[in-house]
Amino acid sequence: MEVSRIEILSPAMRRITLKGAELEGFAPAGPASYIKLIFPEPGQTEPTRPLPDGPRAVSMRTYTPLAARPEAQEVDVDFVLHGEGPASTWAAQATLGQVLFLMGPGPGYALDTAATRHLLIADDSALPAVETILAALPAGAHAQVLLEVISEAEQRPLHSAAQLDVVWLARSTDHRAAGQALEKALHAAAPIGPDTRIYLACEAAAMRRIRQLLITALGVSRSQIVGRGYWKLDVVNHPDHDYGEDT
Repeated sequence: MEVSRIEILSPAMRRITLKGAELEGFAPAGPASYIKLIFPEPGQTEPTRPLPDGPRAVSMRTYTPLAARPEAQEVDVDFVLHGEGPASTWAAQATLGQVLFLMGPGPGYALDTAATRHLLIADDSALPAVETILAALPAGAHAQVLLEVISEAEQRPLHSAAQLDVVWLARSTDHRAAGQALEKALHAAAPIGPDTRIYLACEAAAMRRIRQLLITALGVSRSQIVGRGYWKLDVVNHPDHDYGEDT
């Protein structure tokens, strides 16, 4: 894939469009689906092409395809500029024509379209996933959205056919505060009904704390919650498929 367009969404968010013949017929597998992107290693101008029987790429990261246009052979991916790391470092310096390799897509969030109330709890790493969920919600649904970001400058309009109640929560640049603003907002929020469907996606330890808060203090059933640990503090290669169901 080659970089064909770069859009600055906010001080810490870039939308990068990737284009390539391999995207003909590409279709995300539902809201909050995922792709794998392979980034160059230090000293490389482009990454090594992955082989079916070759070693796993070191600088491979998981992202949500925000929008795909297979007829134009394009896909949009949003990157958080959070500091060190192969993806963030690459996105901060990305220029037109640079090459990445893409694998996927993989399955996403099994959205209950019959449910009328949804609670989306996320930090900036999961904001693209939240946007794809909002885009899939039908008119008549109501979504309460709690979003933890670095600063107020990260706020931007979100769109959905559903009725939205969006709260942006500034965390600061201290990643060790991950999830604290979300926890505080949930303590102050209205009671959560038994029919509310909850998508919870943020730093892994924070996701577990919030999951426990929902279950033990706020009376939410485990079956209402889908959890995703998108990243983990002080861990470079946090594994995929961290659902927090061990708590």
